[in-house]
Amino acid sequence: MNLEQFEYVSAIARTGSISIAAEQLHVSQAAISKAIAKLEQELGFKLFTRSRLGTESTPRGRIIIEKIYDILLKVEEIKEEAQIESKLIEGEVRFSVGPNFMAVLTKSIISFKQDYPNVRLAISSKSTEEVIQDLKEDRTDLGLIYFHDQKKEHVKDLTMHKMLDSRVVVCVGRGSPLASRKSVSPEELLAYSFVNIDGVFSNWYLEDFVSKYGPVDVIFTSNNIELLRRTIVEGVAIGMFIEYSMLNDPLILSGDIVIVPLINHEPTTISLGWARSNHKHFSIAQKEFLKYVMREYLNPNLKH
Repeated sequence: MNLEQFEYVSAIARTGSISIAAEQLHVSQAAISKAIAKLEQELGFKLFTRSRLGTESTPRGRIIIEKIYDILLKVEEIKEEAQIESKLIEGEVRFSVGPNFMAVLTKSIISFKQDYPNVRLAISSKSTEEVIQDLKEDRTDLGLIYFHDQKKEHVKDLTMHKMLDSRVVVCVGRGSPLASRKSVSPEELLAYSFVNIDGVFSNWYLEDFVSKYGPVDVIFTSNNIELLRRTIVEGVAIGMFIEYSMLNDPLILSGDIVIVPLINHEPTTISLGWARSNHKHFSIAQKEFLKYVMREYLNPNLKH
């Protein structure tokens, strides 16, 4: 047995698929199958069962796979022993975050790269559901997610840490009759047209709103946050956003968009936090990057 076989086992166990594991590891399915068969022959029992539905670990296989996870984690720790100085820290951090929170990250990304120039950052814009799936299938290392009604079986292999709660607010143009209001109730919004983020949580929130108070005129939904905000500025529509995502938005700072608290509607807040896989090494680079991200989110106006 060898580390290459262990890496194959780990990838298959995480993804539940030999083909996906092969794609991620840039090897052929035949090479992985042959290596696993050889390891199973050496062990004297099957690690996986294969069917049309995918590849699952056997009861005895799960015991071995947990030990393989531990071995691979230790190997990564050994590799990092030589990287105790910040200038020597290398590697890659793959980070996923919702599109409406991307703007808040700018300062932390710049500061991190200045302090750790040898670390590669790969940042992608994904929904919470996509981030969770990418973490499970090793397509990303860290993700910022909404903590909203995740089923336990979907997150059982993830470490999740809540960072903050933020209100759901209504965003209106400066010329809107709502712009001078201290707060607004759901019933008062029914007369206005909406734009909405095209995401699972945002769509659920709007559907829940409609089910409780009646239909609203939705002009369009989009994951292009800039398009949504520009439409609000023009006074064509209003939108419901997570307040935290708007804190450093130039249109908010300039007064072109006004935030109005939404009252008498549940949920009033949504939790935001980070997540990572329990079965992947938590590298020095990832830990350091997370420190910068958390500093930015917990202190959004802090100068680095």
